[in-house]
Amino acid sequence: SLQEGEKISLMGPTGKPTEIPRGETVLLIGGGLGNAVLFSIGEALKKNQNHVLYVAGYVSGDQLFYRERIERASDQIIWCWENDPVIDARRPQDLGFRGNVVQALVYFVRTGDVDLASVDRMFVIGSDRMMAAVQKARHGSLKPYLNPCHQAICSVNSPMQCMMKGMCGQCLQRHVDPHTGKETMVFSCMNQDQPMDGVDFSCLSGRLRHNKASEELTSLWVKKHGLL
Repeated sequence: SLQEGEKISLMGPTGKPTEIPRGETVLLIGGGLGNAVLFSIGEALKKNQNHVLYVAGYVSGDQLFYRERIERASDQIIWCWENDPVIDARRPQDLGFRGNVVQALVYFVRTGDVDLASVDRMFVIGSDRMMAAVQKARHGSLKPYLNPCHQAICSVNSPMQCMMKGMCGQCLQRHVDPHTGKETMVFSCMNQDQPMDGVDFSCLSGRLRHNKASEELTSLWVKKHGLL
């Protein structure tokens, strides 16, 4: 409905960019659409002389997209899928596993195909359930294999991402310091990348469910009108 010559207002970019280290070994773990963000982070990591191990998880192999860019953005990939079709590893160093990302890491670290002891930094993006599972595994099944000094970061997508830095409060996320138990609230739109051990994933899950009804209604409307 815009007319030629009509004035419009644009804002941004705002928020905070992902920190890209130099000369580290970085483990990227992506679930589903999280991989749409991670391969660009992987490209930036590679350009900054980092070694990148990428674990890419999908419900099924037909969800895979931008395969070539994911391969260019990583030194080694573990492809994970839970349902057919499968994802074939095309490069000799890459691996495939039917199951979730945590199961894949546990399996391949035990077979010696993956080295987690050299990982300096872990960056995880996906559903709140997947990120919570990785948080739990870091202190459980994966703990004996991880570098005890590594940093673990997750990308928190709260119910609202206006990027206005504290204007509306709908992106508030509860954090609990794992050492002191102190509770804090942070504006996720100011910085989605948050220390994994401090994130209260049960709080995040509950807040995301607030939008469940409207999201399902929108999905039904889109399908009814053949827009997807």
